[in-house]
Amino acid sequence: MLRSIVLCCASMVMLCAPALGAEGDIAEVPLPAGQAVDQVSTAKVSGNPAQSIFSRWPDDLILAPVPGYSSELGWTLALGAGYFLPRKQKENPASLVGVMAMGSENDSHALGAGGSFHLLNDRLRLVLMLGDLKFNYRFWGIGNDAGESGRHLNISQTGQMFYSMAMWEWFDSVYAGVGLLGGKSEVTLRGVQELIPQLPDPSLDINLGALELPLQHDDRDDVHFPRKGVLAEANAYLYRDWLSSDFNADIFKLDGNVYLPIGAADVLALRAMYRSASDDAPFFLLSSFGGKTDLRGYDTGRYRDTDMYAVQGEYRWRASDSWVLTGFAGVGEVASSPKKFFSNFLPAAGVGARYMLSRKHQVSLSADWAVGKNGSEFYFGVGEAF
Repeated sequence: MLRSIVLCCASMVMLCAPALGAEGDIAEVPLPAGQAVDQVSTAKVSGNPAQSIFSRWPDDLILAPVPGYSSELGWTLALGAGYFLPRKQKENPASLVGVMAMGSENDSHALGAGGSFHLLNDRLRLVLMLGDLKFNYRFWGIGNDAGESGRHLNISQTGQMFYSMAMWEWFDSVYAGVGLLGGKSEVTLRGVQELIPQLPDPSLDINLGALELPLQHDDRDDVHFPRKGVLAEANAYLYRDWLSSDFNADIFKLDGNVYLPIGAADVLALRAMYRSASDDAPFFLLSSFGGKTDLRGYDTGRYRDTDMYAVQGEYRWRASDSWVLTGFAGVGEVASSPKKFFSNFLPAAGVGARYMLSRKHQVSLSADWAVGKNGSEFYFGVGEAF
């Protein structure tokens, strides 16, 4: 849950987040890749559509008001601004800096700033993020039975976070490095409500400190709208007291995306992921089903446990230079161990549309509607789900 908060908070890096491989809990911020923009369409397109209104609008500046709605937050509005830094070689990804602010109908809010940098001919990749947030949401408990019951507590989580990561290309398209995450977070019950006997008290006030060990293979042809290639990642997150963390816990994650070109401009995108958290991790760092990446169609965190997997596919139809239509489906599970998988499947499917905010950098404004086991969800944001 917490990384989804930071990605919300750093949604300016929501422009980076597709490249970063956005997912579902804090400390999981993988990294960008290589870029070949011209292959998405045979038409010669460039720049931001805002240039049709403002003739002097910079090619590399993106401003994105992103409205949204969810059963949890109500109506939301995020305002993001991102600027792509000049690059010497077009075949390398552009570095990006950005800021954002978000507010919601249920009094959640977030501020964030950050950047994703490709240096030394993309041999060195850096990510920096800062965020401050208040996020009001539902705590459903832990395990499949808790998610199925529908019982929940209304809680409020506040926090201040920072994140940094550096990776070096040791072999062709293979990166490895180190990351550092720190901050503090407080979880309280929202308003006057009685504890539910079946649910643990989620209240806590803790410091966070983690070392990240990322390994990545990335030969995609584009960061924000890849048509071919593979992004495969393995990440370990080690929360330790010597990093000022109030708890010791380990989180491991494996995920892979495959992009297959179809016809002149369409894409079939496939994704599989597995994540495991140790028992001593706080509830918001457990593996959490739902959200924009794994899988759309569920309240984020309704199903959470130590272990999780999800597989999905998405077809992206390039209807025009500015519009992309999508259809997607997937399935996954949460469990207390991998031995208990394949007994409580969580399917999901949906459709979506994309409007290119920057045809030069292939950054899109996205809207998705997805159906899961317990109902449907709407998603608005910037960039692809994966």
